[in-house]
Amino acid sequence: MASLRAEKKTPETRFLSLKRLIFSKTAAGLIVVVGVGIWQLDFHEEPSTAGMVANKIRCNVLNVVVHSPIRTDALIACAAAREAIEFLSSQGMDVSGDIAIELLKKLPPVECSSAAGCYIELERRALILVYSEFIKFKTWFDVPIDRALYRSLVSHEVAHLVADLNFKIPKPSIQAKEYIAYITQFSIMEPLQRERVLSQYPCEAFEGDWEMSTTIYMFDCMRFGVRAYLHFLTLANRREYLQSILNGKTLVE
Repeated sequence: MASLRAEKKTPETRFLSLKRLIFSKTAAGLIVVVGVGIWQLDFHEEPSTAGMVANKIRCNVLNVVVHSPIRTDALIACAAAREAIEFLSSQGMDVSGDIAIELLKKLPPVECSSAAGCYIELERRALILVYSEFIKFKTWFDVPIDRALYRSLVSHEVAHLVADLNFKIPKPSIQAKEYIAYITQFSIMEPLQRERVLSQYPCEAFEGDWEMSTTIYMFDCMRFGVRAYLHFLTLANRREYLQSILNGKTLVE
């Protein structure tokens, strides 16, 4: 049976106890500082429209803010936004505008016809399912869903937002907007994963603008994305082509 007798404390033991307490407090503080230093994120809680608490997270990349109830998902969204921004910037796009990403357990059915994510142009909001909901679909692009595939989903919606800020025409076509979103998504995919996805869609690249239409996109949006990416790879001057899309000279209705 354990003894319940209290140990008598001497001045020396009191000093050692105080020293250990100060050390533990200091170590805990260092852990917090290191964590913030690694991610450089600004977390604070805010109520969400779904009635649960969401974190507002400012990513360590330009003007990107993620609203998410799940911190690990937010970190993936920050990484996806960084990769999408780097790619689009390399193609000559202005990426200095504010980017807001919202990760939700359920997408609003009226605004979002997509089951996984959508971009609301009038409000400039990218809405995406949290990973735990996204993975319930089991496959996407006919390959098993994982966090890397989730990252590419986020990059697709971020590309929509950035392109929206760069279009020089008031009403770009659906195929113009989706072309930019899909080439961004495939460009930031991990190479092995991209090969797995492309192998599920054995098709040829679009030969030119005349083959890309709203009807083709609506008939099979994922195949449209694959063919658009393959077409992008064939271009001698990719930046010039994307600028012609943004200026309304290519992929118009």
